[in-house]
Amino acid sequence: MSEAYARGGQPKNIAGGFMLILSSLLAAVVVTAGLMYAMGTSARHEAAITTAGCEPGLAPSGLPCTTAQMLTSQYMAIMTPASQQLATDMAAYTANEGRNLTAAETALTAEVMSEHAFGTNLAAIKFPVTMAPVARALIQANQARAKLTAEQAQSSSLTQLRSFNRQIQAADAAVQAEMKLLSKALDSPPPAT
Repeated sequence: MSEAYARGGQPKNIAGGFMLILSSLLAAVVVTAGLMYAMGTSARHEAAITTAGCEPGLAPSGLPCTTAQMLTSQYMAIMTPASQQLATDMAAYTANEGRNLTAAETALTAEVMSEHAFGTNLAAIKFPVTMAPVARALIQANQARAKLTAEQAQSSSLTQLRSFNRQIQAADAAVQAEMKLLSKALDSPPPAT
């Protein structure tokens, strides 16, 4: 019988917690590297961009087809891996929020890194004047979510940690709403003048 069971407790699963922390940090590094790679793709985009799905002239957004496609491509190259990484980080948090403060905080720290990388990379895209306010609103909503997540990661107990959950859900809903608006702006016709 192990010493932990003899004392009436459960053995600590230090290796499992370490593996979770290590995998979360590794995933964050991989996503950050992918996002940095995606930011360097503008020259590749310009060389490889086609006008498939675009009528000669203007895209539905009112931009030249290549410009609209390039913006959409840049946005998707940032948004897709960031969303996937954030979903992974959120799942790690959810798996640990009720039982392992350190692992939950590590997952939240990875979330903050993912949120900051998304905001930084989104800010690097040169949106046209008509779309810039929508992009700025998304960046601001994302920054607010990252700030709140960082505060949550500083919690000193599991109860305090979970007390942020509703606020985080509301902040995430605000980011999702802004993402939908930006996606719509990329696909919509220009406003009537």
